[in-house]
Amino acid sequence: MKNFITTIAALILAATCHAAQPAGQTQGLRHFAWGVDVGSSIDLSGNDLSSLDISTYFGYKNSVIRTLGVGVDLRNSLGNSCTMIPVYAMLRTNFSSAVTLCFADIRSGYSFNSLNTTDSSNGLFLSAGLGFNLYTSPKVKSHIILSYSYQELKPDMALGFPRFTHSLSAMSVKIGVNF
Repeated sequence: MKNFITTIAALILAATCHAAQPAGQTQGLRHFAWGVDVGSSIDLSGNDLSSLDISTYFGYKNSVIRTLGVGVDLRNSLGNSCTMIPVYAMLRTNFSSAVTLCFADIRSGYSFNSLNTTDSSNGLFLSAGLGFNLYTSPKVKSHIILSYSYQELKPDMALGFPRFTHSLSAMSVKIGVNF
């Protein structure tokens, strides 16, 4: 798991270094997108798994697609020491080449969950959201995203009774920037 996180961090760092080069040298990277979102998720399923979240992602962009790529979230639970790390494919688009206020944010993947026991409860991750542009320029865009996410959790019997009898359903608010 540490190797995976180290690899993702190295890719993001490499992308950042390439994006920071002078404009004449980045002509080949004009379709490269990357970004970061921070926010919070509120647990709707009663599992006490509301969390603080940070998301990083990178991929392809053009006039219609804001980001088509892969990403990873780090979700630290507020009420306990549970950690969830969804790894996903994402599509962020407004379905038009015209400048609009709103865009769709769709994510699908697999979540690696550490839930205070020796057993992990890994499973499916899905998220759908609506984003609103705050600031837009040719090189940088900032936004706020309201989304619903689903994370599969299997019943945890380590305590002698079923814990997490419901998969995690959460509403999230995130603010972010992408390049």
